[in-house]
Order: sequence, then structure tokens, then C-alpha cells
Amino acid sequence: MVRHRLVLTGGGTGGHIYPALAMAEQLKDDSDLEAILYIGAKGHLEERLCRARGLDFIGLDVSGMPRKLSGKLLAWPFQLLAAVVEVRKALLEFRPTVVLGTGGYASAPALIAASLLHIPFAIHEPDAHPGLVNRLLARQASLVSCGMHGAYDTLKPKRGKIVVNGNPVGKSFLNPLKRDAACAVLGLRSDLKTILITGGSQGARAINEAVMSILPELLDVEPPVQIIHQVGEKNIYECKERIDQISLNNSRYFLRDYFDDLSVPYAVADLTICRAGAMTISELSVMGTPAVFVPFPFAAADHQTHNAKYMSSKGAAITIVQSAQLAEDLKRELLKLLSDDERIRSMHKAMLAEGKPRAAMDLASQLKEISTAHQIRQNKEGVHQQG
Repeated sequence: MVRHRLVLTGGGTGGHIYPALAMAEQLKDDSDLEAILYIGAKGHLEERLCRARGLDFIGLDVSGMPRKLSGKLLAWPFQLLAAVVEVRKALLEFRPTVVLGTGGYASAPALIAASLLHIPFAIHEPDAHPGLVNRLLARQASLVSCGMHGAYDTLKPKRGKIVVNGNPVGKSFLNPLKRDAACAVLGLRSDLKTILITGGSQGARAINEAVMSILPELLDVEPPVQIIHQVGEKNIYECKERIDQISLNNSRYFLRDYFDDLSVPYAVADLTICRAGAMTISELSVMGTPAVFVPFPFAAADHQTHNAKYMSSKGAAITIVQSAQLAEDLKRELLKLLSDDERIRSMHKAMLAEGKPRAAMDLASQLKEISTAHQIRQNKEGVHQQG
């Protein structure tokens, strides 16, 4: 009987971690799955999220490659080598039948060790512009899964296949709470339009700054709106100190540091102000939540701007460039949208049309195919050796 043993690896930012967690959620109840192990960076976001979900986790002392000549750069190869040696031992003990890497420096040791041990591995690239680890290791992968079409022409496996699956999202985004139920969970009113402001897992200082400067005016619009403002764990105390007390104490303003599951505030939001990372877009699109995108201007190859402009061209979003006038640009667009219910409904439909709700299911099937082929090959080699 074929029994799958899966290793997940990826980390650094939520965009690399959440696709892996979505795959764990998709596969954990599969009757053919024997075990899941997550390998990531010790003490980072992936460890906290895995522990909270009850996933077995191995934390590595690993960091991204320094980009400037320094003592850290000279020591980095030895740190990577030590992590590969540690992972190699863990893989020999766990005996995975397939490894999935979702990008970020934390995934490199596990993928390198898998390659050395001839364990098949797959790569999922969430972004349109692939990261360094995925670019370097894609050629050896049995499968390259792309979250967005932009990565397809860049990542070419030497032996395996490449497919555009879309980005796996958690089941809570595929089967979200109804709006009234989500309002009850968050303690919000269900009769008010709701704006969600989020900068992703780490927050977005530029968006926070702009929102704080126009917050009194947003809370003064008629008819009234309620605002959920997720500022990021590292920014929460500064924001509490800088937001005026009248706004901070307003019953329609909800300041949060972080949401483990954004599907709940997305279910409430009539409109979201956010960055334009691949995972953010994937989650918004399966839920149909309209967006005002403020792309991070320093993203690799400016891929967030390309993402945002694509979604705007489909009528699902509005794109605002991060500039010195960001606060005024945001206020202008928000006031127009809040008074145009028909446009918000149209954006909702357009956003839903871009969703790929089958991404996790499709990638799970592909991983099981690789795992099955690996086990059949092992069994044949074992029979041959015995003969």
C-alpha cells in the first residue's frame, strides 16, 4: 500500500509560509498520508504558526545570504552547510516520500539535502518573480508549481514538469464565515460598511502612516463606516502612541497587530487596503474582496506593481502608487468608492473571477503522484537487489 510522507519547507515571510500551511491543511485528513513534517528557520514566523497548528516542526539556525561583503557573508556558507547536514539526518530518520519547498532561504537546506539523498522534491513559487532559492533549485525539481503566470517562463525544471496551479490558500478562505457570523467573532456591527487595512504579516509602515493621517476624516464620513486596521506586530505600540485618542477610542475603529487567519476580516470587509503580494491577491480573489492596492515599490522586479495593475485591469481593484501624496490619494479613492455601491459590487464579481480555489487540491494530487512513483521505483529497486 502506498503511504505518503511529506516534508514541507519554506519561510522568511508569510508569502512563503502560508502556501505550505495550506498544503498541510489540505493533506492532513488524506487517508493515504502517513506523516507531515515542516522544516524552517528556528524562532521565526513559520515555527510559531506550525506549533499553533500542531504540526511537527524542525527549526534550523539558518539565514538569508548577506548581499554585501562582510564577515557574515564569509561565515554564511558554513552556516548553510551545517543546516544541510542537520536536515540530511532528519530526512534519513523521517523517510519522506516527497518534499515541497515554497521558497525563502529557510527552504534551501531541506531541498539541497533531499537532492543529495535522491528524494524527489517539488517547488511551489508563489510570486510572478521567482525568488533566488527557487530559481537555483528548480532545475532539479520533479515538479515546479507556479502561483502566477509570470514565473512560468523563468523556472524551467531539467527533468520534471511545470504547471500554473495558482496559490494554495487555507480552507477558511474557501469556506469563509458568513458576514454576520464574522462580525460577531470580531465584535463588529453588521450594518456598517467596513474597510480593512492590512500590510501583510509584517505590516506596512507607509500604509499605516497614510491611514493614521486621514483616520479622523474616514471616521467622520456619512453614512458612517467601521475600520479594521492591522498594523503588524512590530508597529502596534508606535501606532497606539501616535493615533489621536479620539480616533483610538472610537467604537468604529479596531486596531489589531496581527490576524492568524485573515479570512475572518476579509469576510466582513467591503473593501481592503493592502499590498499586492501574490498570497494576498490569491486570498482576496477566492473570497471576492475588492481591493485598493498600494504595491511595495521595492519588491524584486517591482512584481507587486505588475500584480496590482493586472488585477486593476480586470476591474477587481484600484492601484495607488506609494508616494508622498499617498494619504491624499487614498482618501480621494476611498471617498469615491464608499459612495459607489455599484462599483464595489462590480469589483467583487471581478475579483471572484480571478480566484483559483482548486490550487491546493491540484498541487496535492501532483505531490501524491510524485510520491507514488518514488515508492514504486524504490520497491522495484529493492526487488532487483534481492534478485
